[in-house]
Amino acid sequence: MLKKTISTIFLFSLFGCTTLPELTNPMAGSENANRITTSFDSENEILGIGSSKIGSSGTLIANGKASKEAKDKLKNKILEEEDIIFKSFLVSADPYIKKILSPALPDLMDYTATQLIQKSVEKDSWVENNKSYAAYTLSKTEILAESQNIFTQYIDDITSKLQIIKEGVVQ
Repeated sequence: MLKKTISTIFLFSLFGCTTLPELTNPMAGSENANRITTSFDSENEILGIGSSKIGSSGTLIANGKASKEAKDKLKNKILEEEDIIFKSFLVSADPYIKKILSPALPDLMDYTATQLIQKSVEKDSWVENNKSYAAYTLSKTEILAESQNIFTQYIDDITSKLQIIKEGVVQ
């Protein structure tokens, strides 16, 4: 009985695994994608590539969907970079200041990423195998500069509001 059960499980797993559809990378085999990934500087830039199948609406709509997907992917990568940057701003802060500033970090990061997406550059767009592709890049230097700018503005805003409270107490 045990042998039959084991052999049945083995056969199900053998045939079950071989009949699964093969998952393919949507960018695999694309000469243009290879050209894009080799033409951007991964040390100094981040890249977002999006794709969309060209449907009955045509290439214009597919291009728009591919651009949106590329920008969404780029925004996620920006948020990953910003997480490191914003947390580094708080390294020297004491626990009290961290407690005050930490709840605002996700909103600051999202706001900064939204601003940065507008500064992203379309590296390339192309149509291949009935799909439209778009690639957007952004400089890591730009991410750092904008993050510093937004964080500094936020600190200045908090400082001015605390100053108003202080002046009200002193009077």
